[in-house]
Amino acid sequence: MDDSIGKTWMRLAAIAALVSSMAACAPPAQTPPTIMPGAAQSNAPLLRSTDPGAERFIPVGKLRTGTGSYNCTASLIAGADTPAPDRPALILTAGHCVEESDDNTVIVDRPGEKAWSFTPAFFIDTQPKHVSFGIARVVYATMKDVDLAVLQLDATYGDLALHGVFPLRLATATTSPETPVELTHIPVTGVPTEEQFLRYSQCRANAHQFIFEAYIPWRWSKAIPNDCQGVAGGTSGSPMFVQDGKDVIAVLNTTATPGYVGCGPGRPCELTSEGLPVPREGSSYAIPVERLALALKADSTVDLSRLDSGLGVTLTRTTTNWSTRNTEEVDGELVPARWNLKVGSTDGFDLVRYKIGLANSTNCADIDGYSTPTPIEEQPLIEQPMPRQEGIYTACVIGGRANGTWQLPSNATVRLRRIDETPPAMAPRISERELGGQLEVRPEYVPWEVTNLRVKYGPAAVVDCDTPDGYGRHRNNHWYPVENQSEPWRFCAHGVDSAGNAGPAVTRDF
Repeated sequence: MDDSIGKTWMRLAAIAALVSSMAACAPPAQTPPTIMPGAAQSNAPLLRSTDPGAERFIPVGKLRTGTGSYNCTASLIAGADTPAPDRPALILTAGHCVEESDDNTVIVDRPGEKAWSFTPAFFIDTQPKHVSFGIARVVYATMKDVDLAVLQLDATYGDLALHGVFPLRLATATTSPETPVELTHIPVTGVPTEEQFLRYSQCRANAHQFIFEAYIPWRWSKAIPNDCQGVAGGTSGSPMFVQDGKDVIAVLNTTATPGYVGCGPGRPCELTSEGLPVPREGSSYAIPVERLALALKADSTVDLSRLDSGLGVTLTRTTTNWSTRNTEEVDGELVPARWNLKVGSTDGFDLVRYKIGLANSTNCADIDGYSTPTPIEEQPLIEQPMPRQEGIYTACVIGGRANGTWQLPSNATVRLRRIDETPPAMAPRISERELGGQLEVRPEYVPWEVTNLRVKYGPAAVVDCDTPDGYGRHRNNHWYPVENQSEPWRFCAHGVDSAGNAGPAVTRDF
């Protein structure tokens, strides 16, 4: 299959599908977030400052990042109920609102951007009183196993107190199944501009789940599924509370966008007990803040030593796709699929230990099950064979030195790999148009089950759509002219998933 074509289309589709909405004037070099695309199927009610209990949500507001046109939700937080008034104020949001980083990247102490801002108390009925504050620094941000960020404002807690804005605290414990929860958020995608203000959702949280998303892919091992309504672009970073609680227990991360099939951007998947991916229709997901809560000190500074620094071993794929069939072609021969991971180090490690297994049953934070120490130069994971059965697998790797110091397993570097032997179930749709008197056709993608397309066409008498011979790569957005001739003309197309499995063909005769 043509990875470049698939990648190009997925990148274009992702740009249109964003968690944080992008203004048309944004420079093309800047890629907007791709998590949680699309509008919500139903809106949560708007929250007014005069509603009973609304004062609890004064610290929640609109976060603008990117060029100032990406929208997320954020909350003023502190390590004490009454922080020192001269202490720089901190806000909490989702990590991808800062940057859609790699699945093992951690950002620490980076300057903010001039266009970024935070506007608390973003009620629809208090617009003349809205005050925005700039973002001075990214204290901490990551999408590695969690999707969280702490930003420092260019204002103090005293500055915000002058506007009646006081911080929230973070909970050091998370939810149990069937817990009633609340979400305060500012969805913008599909919402009229005049209604893009704080909304309130009452929902129910379910048991923590391992989920993954997109084609990096990101993975979050303890995501909280929930049925909160009105989740759409702009909701990312929203604080979640236990019903009537005052402490933030989690931050809204992503949602299973309706209208798609399979797993992909804006379409996170959970795993069955056998490790097979499955989307939970109508579910959104939040990331617990308990580990971050333990790192937030009483003086409202962050103890970075209690968080994953991102330093350690690196894992680089030696092949393009993370998803594969259980065999792959090497030097013209089919061999069992391999992990194809090259190990490196960012912290002077020369040894590694690793363990592999089904993603939802392999605890990378537990040292039990890790291999004996292996020199990095032996590259143990390039030709390490994959299991043959379908599923999502994880490779956890920690680095070490000869003096006995090792990367904590809770901070292991992790990559996923998928074995997929199931062809797409859906055939592409065929579109037609007439341009200058010429009838043209093209196949349409089925996101995210189909990521590449193959076509063939010609006289119906000699073109058989059900045989694999003669299919070629579809050029993205290309239209094919229907030939004007006396005999019937046939157009065939079928989809291919990211592992290379071919789906059913569709036939159109003219």
